[in-house]
Amino acid sequence: MKPLFDISNHQLARDVRQASILSLVARSTEYLFQFVGLAILARLLTPSDFAVFAMATPFVMFIMAFGDLGLGTALLQQRDLTEGHASAVFWMNLLTGLALAGLFLAASPLLGSFYDDHRVAEIAAVLSLNFVFSGITAVQRALLRRALLFHALSSAQIAASALSSVVAIVFALNGAGYWALTARALVNPLTYAIVIWSVAGWVPGRGKWDQITKSLLQYGTYSVGSILLYSLGTQADSVLIGWRFGSSVLGPYTLATRLFVLPVSQISAPLGNVMVPALSRLRDDPDRLRRWYLKLLRLLTFFGFPVTFSLVFCANEVIYIVAGPQWDKAADILRLLAPVGTLQMAYVTTSWLMQSQGHMDRAFRWAAISTAAYLACFVLGLPWGPSGVATAFTAVNLILFIPTFVYATRGTTIGLIDVLKAMLPSAALMVVSAGEAYTITTFFAQDWHPIGRLLATGFAIAMTMACATAALYGRSFLTLGLEDLRGGVRLQ
Repeated sequence: MKPLFDISNHQLARDVRQASILSLVARSTEYLFQFVGLAILARLLTPSDFAVFAMATPFVMFIMAFGDLGLGTALLQQRDLTEGHASAVFWMNLLTGLALAGLFLAASPLLGSFYDDHRVAEIAAVLSLNFVFSGITAVQRALLRRALLFHALSSAQIAASALSSVVAIVFALNGAGYWALTARALVNPLTYAIVIWSVAGWVPGRGKWDQITKSLLQYGTYSVGSILLYSLGTQADSVLIGWRFGSSVLGPYTLATRLFVLPVSQISAPLGNVMVPALSRLRDDPDRLRRWYLKLLRLLTFFGFPVTFSLVFCANEVIYIVAGPQWDKAADILRLLAPVGTLQMAYVTTSWLMQSQGHMDRAFRWAAISTAAYLACFVLGLPWGPSGVATAFTAVNLILFIPTFVYATRGTTIGLIDVLKAMLPSAALMVVSAGEAYTITTFFAQDWHPIGRLLATGFAIAMTMACATAALYGRSFLTLGLEDLRGGVRLQ
């Protein structure tokens, strides 16, 4: 196996290309398991089962931000990383995971009291094990990412998703109810941890505590703060809706939020895993960084904008196929949240940029601003129920869109005009695709079965995207300008 510490810049372009493909394939496979699993579980379980589970998970996600102390991302930026430094980070992560598991276990009765539902306390107590799983895998995962060894990461990702989906379905078939969802949430990280340890081939030893370790901790402090704020801003809506309206209303909202996030994570997450370590190697070459970032932004939005925004017009069909007609209320929420998913396709690149350039202090400050805006919009929309929260969430994302790029690119050679030009073809394609989706679902296929309408819409959008790719960009667009990385960029 390629060494985890003595990494080289030799054939970096090839490594980035292969890592991107492997990451996308793994994410697509994981998405397939999630989609099929969700479709089956939605028919075997009740909306109340999903809602009870959703009441506990926001708190888990919030505290999970402490899981690796932000040190996983810090390892990607470190120029002179040794096994001693990695071992020091590992032992800190493990101790933190054990401490958080104990804390969450002790606090689980409070969650039950908060919702006045003992089932939430039971789920939270079991999910406390996830903090331990996170503590023992963060460093191995970061080292594999840093070395661009995504074949190992992909194996772990696919195995975890497949096994956890099968276990959840078996539990649901045996009448386990919300415990099926809990089992999936446990089996996934446990399987991932086992595979990662098997393929990484690295065992921590004695930690090295020096100035480099201190710098990692400083970087990690800002990183974990940013993740905490982001988790608070993205989970508070479910908490507020569950607290105010109960599980019957939260269930459809939870399903809708999962579906609007899936396309975003399907495209952006695997690329982000590769691009943060790749962009970090261009830190000292601003011109090359600018070209590379703009091409990445163009690629991500080109394929992301049309797909996510089409949910505005295909929400009923997607909900019907995934969960069945009993979840029709979720379609109204999904329709309102689809524009948020579209904007987040572009948003995510600003995080890559700030992380890769070592600007986690700036990322933290922006996370504080955006989270405050999200919380305010959730509170303002809450009196109107889930629809009001979703509408306010979309509105605040529209308001923050331009300021996000202005702030993230400050101090670089990337200008706002460059960013807007990069997204212009994607926006035009989105408008055309949206028109197609509206026309097909409203006029031509109104009386068709939902599967037929969705297939027809998907085919039309896919053909439009294929023609636009060939006409506007050609083969050079698909190469992502990887030749820019062949110039012997010094490894960071």
